Amino acid sequence: MAVSSIYQFTRKAVLIIGIGLLAACSQKAETLKITVTQFGSATEDAFDAYGTAQTAQFAPSPKSQNTRQSEFIANMEAFTGKVTPSNLPTLLDPDAVKIDPNVAQQWQKTLASLRNQYQQFVAIFDQIEAGSALGASAVTDSGPILEKLRNQLDAITSDLAKDPPQFLVRRGTLIADLNKIRSEPNDDDDAKSLRLQIWWQDWNALMAEEKLLQAHTLRSFMAASALGRHLQTQIDNYAKLDVNALIGAAEQGITLAGKVRSLSPTELVAEGRNLFETATDSTTATPAQ
Repeated sequence: MAVSSIYQFTRKAVLIIGIGLLAACSQKAETLKITVTQFGSATEDAFDAYGTAQTAQFAPSPKSQNTRQSEFIANMEAFTGKVTPSNLPTLLDPDAVKIDPNVAQQWQKTLASLRNQYQQFVAIFDQIEAGSALGASAVTDSGPILEKLRNQLDAITSDLAKDPPQFLVRRGTLIADLNKIRSEPNDDDDAKSLRLQIWWQDWNALMAEEKLLQAHTLRSFMAASALGRHLQTQIDNYAKLDVNALIGAAEQGITLAGKVRSLSPTELVAEGRNLFETATDSTTATPAQ
């Protein structure tokens, strides 16, 4: 009986300790997920901004409904050919750039592929069973995957800092307007001067809007990169960290994102250009394997 009682006591003690350890592992995994979710949300924001910037480059200048209607009527009065399904879009909006559907489709596929990689990474942590003995190893195994994704983010961020998106079509329209002002012989000096002043104001307004687009896009990627580096530290040191440390890391993630939001456009460009120097992968916007 004595042996049996000791056995029963020992068995219960082991079970209690085991349950406690599993609970602690579960807490750690769930707490780490907070930082993982921060990173996932930041990458979603970054690729949203990336898509918006790409579209904006080829978007025509915004016009009112009345202006578009007046231009269409003028186009139809000057048009002597036959209206067809292929030329109607140009008659409706001659300033719109007609992008090759294959090129547009390939871009959408690339963007979707980029998004999917980061979503799959976040899903790794959703699939770790609470309290699983394999949870710690799954977290550790995710480290090299995150490193590749981070290098990819850094490369895109560096590219955006060196070659920021521009309103290509809207720039082209204003440049064409400037050449028209300069070439028209009937304007007197005062009228031409007034038109040039208006043009100058329109150009500076466009440049200001363009800088906002550039800063928003770069800031989104800088935030994702910063949170990625922060998460990498938590994953690489996961075995040494307790729940309190991981909670602190999640709070630090909020602070990191706030610091990136406070950077000026000049600081964003400077940090973005320096970012790629620390990356170990020189691939730009190429899906990580």
